[in-house]
Amino acid sequence: MLAGWLFASSAGAIPLDGLDSGRAWKLKGIDFAGNEKISADDLLGVMTTRERPWYRFWSDRPVFDPVTFGTDLERLERLYESRGYYGTTVSNDLEVDDAEGLITAHISVHEVVPAVISEIDVQVSKDGADQKEPPFPKELPVKRGQVFRESDYQQAEQVLRTAFLENGYAFVKTERHAEVDLDDRQVRIRYVVHPGPLAVFGKTGVSGVTTVDPQLITRELTYREGESYALSKVVETRDKLLALDLFGTVRVGPADPQTPNSVVPMSIEVTEKSHREIKVSAGYGTEDQFRTQLEWRNLNWLGGGRRLSLLTKYSGIETSGSINFTQPHFFSPTTQAIVNFAHNQEKEQTYDLQASRFRPRLEHQFSKTLSAFIGYRLEYDQLSDVADATVQELGGIEKKGLLSGPTLGLLWNTTDDLLNPKRGNIVSFTFDNAGWGGKYKFYKFTTEGKKFLEIGWETVFASRLKLGLGDAIGAEKNLPLFERFYSGGDKSVRGYGRRRLGPLSASDDPLGGRSLLEGSLELRRPIWKELNGAIFVDFGQVSRRAFDVPVDNLQFSRGFGLSYSTPIGPIRIDVGFPFNPPRGDRAWQIHFSIGGAF
Repeated sequence: MLAGWLFASSAGAIPLDGLDSGRAWKLKGIDFAGNEKISADDLLGVMTTRERPWYRFWSDRPVFDPVTFGTDLERLERLYESRGYYGTTVSNDLEVDDAEGLITAHISVHEVVPAVISEIDVQVSKDGADQKEPPFPKELPVKRGQVFRESDYQQAEQVLRTAFLENGYAFVKTERHAEVDLDDRQVRIRYVVHPGPLAVFGKTGVSGVTTVDPQLITRELTYREGESYALSKVVETRDKLLALDLFGTVRVGPADPQTPNSVVPMSIEVTEKSHREIKVSAGYGTEDQFRTQLEWRNLNWLGGGRRLSLLTKYSGIETSGSINFTQPHFFSPTTQAIVNFAHNQEKEQTYDLQASRFRPRLEHQFSKTLSAFIGYRLEYDQLSDVADATVQELGGIEKKGLLSGPTLGLLWNTTDDLLNPKRGNIVSFTFDNAGWGGKYKFYKFTTEGKKFLEIGWETVFASRLKLGLGDAIGAEKNLPLFERFYSGGDKSVRGYGRRRLGPLSASDDPLGGRSLLEGSLELRRPIWKELNGAIFVDFGQVSRRAFDVPVDNLQFSRGFGLSYSTPIGPIRIDVGFPFNPPRGDRAWQIHFSIGGAF
């Protein structure tokens, strides 16, 4: 009850039920004391009463509602219970500024010893159906001796269900029970599993399609009729259907989930969305300046899930237009053919480039983590605005000509998140060759490895190492300027400007090289809400000689970065300090961007 809460006696302090209900009070602030086990941010996260954000200083302060605040105090105690701190009490002291009509809420938490898990019992009932050895998971989120948390307790039940669903028990049911002994501060947990019959996949029905051929849906099935039921195959099928971008919603599951049976008829229900879409993107970066992109896509061009897109890009570095065609299920469900026609104008410090390109390729997905591609490059390239000093130091260059040759690559990705990974590895390898006709003749190998590791305290250790090796076939000028290796910049060694790490000409233009070594060590962690911070050490170097890994001449930079997620895209800033900046360059570099990269 509100009247039962404790209030400290101090000047300007009144009990919650003593506020003048006829007056509109405003909230000045909220602070916490005594909360050692749960952070103030987590406590505020469950409260409806919120103070005005610091960055909206021009806005009116929010109205203080005593009833809502009283409910918030109950939520705080419930939060502590959910994390095993049964009996934790929350009191408050309202500091009142009667003249301004402002209230500051001081919330005090008296934390208690948490309850720990003393016993975990998992029982599998005998339902009369034929059963194999119960498919228990290797471990559960709950363990004896650890503090009881309701989220772990609930997740453990789901882990048990998933283990049975993955091993043929399509109609498994589970129960959970927790007995809390407040005197001994112990919790006894019991789970009961009702497996139901072992089951296999039956026929699959499709509903909800209007313009899409149902065969397009059934070809994405990752299970076969008569195969042992497995939840992962159901989830994978749903993910593949959503990846087609043809449907707003997709449901895949048993057609009659209430009737256990050894054969499970499956049902796929979809809602179609428009197959044509226009996307507009914009952003800004210190390297490419203002950037924008406009794309028109038909996601089911001529049927069969074929894709056609018209794409145009503009930035301070590149202006381009392209036509892209994708043919899925090219000879194999896991292979797709891609054809790209493009015209690019690229403006770098060393040169300007006009390129007309035709690039067909085949991409094959070996598994969820391993993919590869093989393709061909056919393009006409023309260089301009190349300084005489650059031409002289390289012993001449080919300013225009045909580039023709194969390209191939391999990608292994085990990260947990494509955009913001916290765990896993990425290893990539690409090979390019030219000389199958045309003027340019060269070969290039590029490989890069990345590793992400959670090391505690919400901190992620990220590391990167990149190696590039290449050479001209014949005279050095057969390796064009735009195919040489360059280092330095926003996505490279951040203490240096774009392409400013490595050999420079007498006119101070980057010359690039035939060998590259580059890497980074970085610590990342959240700072406040959507604000994240990082500290890093980058290193790299470029050698003009072929197969000359520049280990003995590496250049280093250190720095820090901040990023913040907004509705219009991430805002990011990195500040790097090179140990040995190039002549004429600053002793620091700022790399700023807003909006997603594309």
